[in-house]
Amino acid sequence: MTMFAGWTMNITLRYYFTMKICFTLILTLLINLSTLKAQSLIDQLSDSSNNPASNIDLNLTTEKISKVSASRKIYILSNNNSSFFKGDFISLVIGNKLAVRALVAKTENQVAGIKVLKIYNPELWKALLPGMDVQIIRGDDSYFNKKVSSKNGEETELSKIQDEDDLYNETALLEDDLSLDENPNRLIKTDNIISAGLAMVEGVDVSGGTKRYNQLNATWAYQFDDNIWGEIQFGQNVIKDFPDNGLDTNFTNFTIKGKYTISAPFFSYVMPYAGYQIKNASSPGGEGTAAQLEQDQERLARLESKGIIFGITVLKRLVPGWFGRLDLGTDALNFGLALEF
Repeated sequence: MTMFAGWTMNITLRYYFTMKICFTLILTLLINLSTLKAQSLIDQLSDSSNNPASNIDLNLTTEKISKVSASRKIYILSNNNSSFFKGDFISLVIGNKLAVRALVAKTENQVAGIKVLKIYNPELWKALLPGMDVQIIRGDDSYFNKKVSSKNGEETELSKIQDEDDLYNETALLEDDLSLDENPNRLIKTDNIISAGLAMVEGVDVSGGTKRYNQLNATWAYQFDDNIWGEIQFGQNVIKDFPDNGLDTNFTNFTIKGKYTISAPFFSYVMPYAGYQIKNASSPGGEGTAAQLEQDQERLARLESKGIIFGITVLKRLVPGWFGRLDLGTDALNFGLALEF
């Protein structure tokens, strides 16, 4: 009985080790076949007829893909060489062959998020996987253009970029989720927006009537909670011949506002606001009778005011990071450009 048990155990161990060796060999074979297939694909697509001219200095950098979205339109890759930045157009190259054209939508801590705008080679595009090293072209990639024969037999260049849509498909970019650990509750992901603009601010003229003055201004807004912003704005201009002929007045406008972000169509945001406005006026004064000087001071006083303000700000996204800005409120009518960071 003891001999039978030992014989059975010996057969079981042999069977176990045999199966383990077979499984290891099969697994190794499958991995090698997969590697060879991927390498064969890249080699096949990297034929010399489509390589760039040999006399061109490509100056390519190599980065690694870390994540690929389910749609294969969003890629997270390294930017260890700091060779491209937010807003840059880049092309991904595998084996001296263009794979895709992309827009850098975000960079952070030597990691970049890119959005595919144009697929040059569907097979290479499908071969882009996490962990793969790719070469990067920043900016123009026209030297990869193929030479094709025209009807009259002359060689012409076939441009990879046919029109503006090939460079920037705003709809596809903004509807996709491209985030590097961003807060999904925020409509505008960044914390800061700075802007510059030209405003029409209400004041008075020398006769006491209402008049609007053009005024340059600068603004800084900070998102201190999800979609809730605090903003300060300062504007200034010089009014000629006020409060009297030959005199100039320095007219300033300072506002502080609280805002809330609401999503709007066409990649826009509406931000209702309430706040407080302070308008100041100062003039060096002039010579004249006491009555004239008193009249000048009264005119300056009418130009100044303080009070509660209400209105809305509309931000329209132009390109990643940049907005067109419109303010409609009791404080001013303002047009400008804004930059998020």
